Amino acid sequence: MPNVKVRVDRYGRIVIPKEVRDKFGIKENTELTLTVKDDEIVIKIQKDDLEKRVDELIEFLRNNAPKPFVAEVKGEEKWLKKSYSLKKIGLKE
Repeated sequence: MPNVKVRVDRYGRIVIPKEVRDKFGIKENTELTLTVKDDEIVIKIQKDDLEKRVDELIEFLRNNAPKPFVAEVKGEEKWLKKSYSLKKIGLKE
């Protein structure tokens, strides 16, 4: 993609053209990092920390997933009985 010209408005804002947003998957609330290098401004998409995203997913599942999928198993058993497993996923009472 060739260089793209944009203008700064009176509030110091720029608009990233649609074709650039589409190419890089930039959507509303996407965080960008601005880095100043000599006489250049470099804009990069802020990559989320993988560990942070996993923690957020775990928290989401704890709050929103059906209980059989997020309930913690008590005890040291590695293998669960078939009847217990079916009950936990709602296929047996």
